[in-house]
Amino acid sequence: MKQLILLLLCCLITLPLLAQHKVQGRVVDEHTNEPIEFVSVYVNTTTIGATTNAKGEFALQVPHGRYEIIVSYLGYEPIIYAFNTEELPKAILFKLRQSEHKLAEVVVEGKRDPEWYQHLETFKQNFLGKSEFGRQCKLLNPEVLTITFDPQTALLEVKSEKPLLIENPALGYKIEYLLTEFKFYMRDGYVMYLGYPKYTLMKGGQSKQRRWERNRTRAYQGSAMHFVRALRQKQLEEQGFNLRRLYRLPNPDRPTDEEIAAAKAGIREAGGAIKPDDARADILARARLPKLIEQLDKNPVPYAAYLYAAGDEVKLQFEHFMQVVYTGEKEEIDYVQQLKPFNPPKPSYQTSVLSLQTEYVLLDKNGSIHEPLGVLFEGYWGFEKLGDMVPLDYMLQ
Repeated sequence: MKQLILLLLCCLITLPLLAQHKVQGRVVDEHTNEPIEFVSVYVNTTTIGATTNAKGEFALQVPHGRYEIIVSYLGYEPIIYAFNTEELPKAILFKLRQSEHKLAEVVVEGKRDPEWYQHLETFKQNFLGKSEFGRQCKLLNPEVLTITFDPQTALLEVKSEKPLLIENPALGYKIEYLLTEFKFYMRDGYVMYLGYPKYTLMKGGQSKQRRWERNRTRAYQGSAMHFVRALRQKQLEEQGFNLRRLYRLPNPDRPTDEEIAAAKAGIREAGGAIKPDDARADILARARLPKLIEQLDKNPVPYAAYLYAAGDEVKLQFEHFMQVVYTGEKEEIDYVQQLKPFNPPKPSYQTSVLSLQTEYVLLDKNGSIHEPLGVLFEGYWGFEKLGDMVPLDYMLQ
C-alpha cells in the first residue's frame, strides 16, 4: 500500500555533537505591533521550543542544519519559517495575523453520528499507525477535528483549527501536532498528510526512562531518518541498509485496457453468452493479472549514481525506484498480516521502496528531507506512522 509520509522524518548512527546556534526574535500582532505573550515557538519535529515572554521575545538553541520554526498561537494564523543555521539573521520579527476563521464558528453542538467515529478510527490508524507503538498513541482532543468523507471518490479528509494533542506512552513523548493536511484515498490505499509536530519529553522514573530509551532506539533503527543520516555519511551497508534499483515494467501477459474494454463490450452485445474457447474469455481471465511487474537489479548501486554533494549540501536524485532493505530488524507481524491477512508469510527484513516526485531532494545532517513531499515511501516505511517517529534532535545514547 502506497503511503506518502511527511518527511518531517525520523531515523543508527551516532553523530558527533553538533554546534549550537542561537535563534532569537520577537512576536507581535500584525496590525497593532503589540507584543504577544505565551506564543509557542518551536523547531519543527524536535523537542526544541519556547514560549514568548511579556515582551514577545523568545530564544532557541538549534543544532547546525536546515529547519523550520513554527510560530503558533490560538486565534492567529501559524507562521512556518524555513531557515539554515549558516544564514541566520541576528534577530527575527514575526508578525502574527489574526485568523479569519474563528474557532467558535466551527464548534459542533451535540453528539456526532456513528459514521464520524468510524472515520475517526480510520484517521487514527493511518495517522498514528497500526504498529505496536502506533496503537498505544492517544489522541487527547479528537473533538477539534473536522472530518469529511466523499463517498463518490472515497476520499477521507481531516483538518483542524487547533493543534492535535497526542501522547505516545511507548516512546515517552507528548506531541503537539499542527495538522495542515490529511487525505486518505481509500480505493487506492494512498495516504498523504502534512503537519508540524512539537515533541516534549514525558516525565517518569528510571524504569520508564530505560523502557522509553529502548523503544526509541527500536523506532529509530531502520527508519527513514536513520537511512538519511547513513546515506549522507555513505555508510548504508555499515549501518545495515541494502539499496538496489527497482524497475516496474508493463506486464506483457496482461491485455491492454483497450483490449479488455473491447472484450467486455463484445460479451455484452452477445447477451452475456461466451464459450470457453472464445478469445474474449482468455482476455478477461488475463485481465486479473497485475498491470506492472517488478524487476530488481541485485547489483549494489554506487553512491555516485544517485548522491551528489556540493559543500554541505547533499542531493538525492535518481529515476525509477529504489528498494531499501534494513537487515537489522524484522518486520512487525501486524505489517505482514496487513499484506496477506489470510495467509501471512513469516516476517522478513524490513523492506521499503522510495521514488522521487520531484527532480531531486536535499538531505540534511539531522535526517530530514527537503522537500518532504518530494519522496514517496512504500512498503515498511509506508506502514510506519507518527507513533514510530522520533524527533530530529534524537541521538542514540
